[in-house]
Amino acid sequence: MSTSGPSYRPASGKPGSKNDEDETFKPVNKHMLTPLERQRLQVERLLRDPTKEVHLPKGPREKQLRPPKEMIKNVSGSSAGAGSGEFHVYKQNRRREYERLKLMDEKAKADEEALAFETRQKQRAEAADAKTAKNRAKRLKRKGGGKAGAGQGVGGTIANGSGDVNADGKRRKLASGGITFKRPGEEVSDDDEDEEDEQEVQPRSLNQEERPDIQAGHPSGVKVVETSAIIIRDED
Repeated sequence: MSTSGPSYRPASGKPGSKNDEDETFKPVNKHMLTPLERQRLQVERLLRDPTKEVHLPKGPREKQLRPPKEMIKNVSGSSAGAGSGEFHVYKQNRRREYERLKLMDEKAKADEEALAFETRQKQRAEAADAKTAKNRAKRLKRKGGGKAGAGQGVGGTIANGSGDVNADGKRRKLASGGITFKRPGEEVSDDDEDEEDEQEVQPRSLNQEERPDIQAGHPSGVKVVETSAIIIRDED
């Protein structure tokens, strides 16, 4: 009893062809191609003739129906008998009308969804612009140029709580500055925090009463320390 193996035939399928001279044969029953093999075959077919024009598939077109007939003569309505020769004409007209109404409803729904999307997008853009403008105003206020048009006086300077701002936007440093301390029970507002950030802390000068170790007579104001010298004499 002989076992039958897989049958092979030439690639062309015709005896006596040029492929008979080659030693490459393909099986009769081809296996299902994988996506990689299918893509490889498509690329090989595409590169086989580079001068051949490639037709790219177009996108989906909008569904359109042919306009209904203006006049239908000698056609009865739905009262026509099912076996009459005019009932199928009535069914076709009714089907076309239903398709036309369905297409109109789909188009109206798509227009409503597009309008709602544009409205939501516009609202999000306005909210983002308002937030950006608010943050910009805070930054300008923190830099001291937020009230450039309101508090401008003679000489092109602006008086703020932290200092004067020139017309070119540069702040002038104050002569004296300090640190404000809050009690544990007091609340701190956002305006107070902004003012504390704007204020410039300067080192406070120390008086002689607070530092008695500094001599007033010394020109540099530094305490002079006198050291005692020890002299050793050798007596014979």
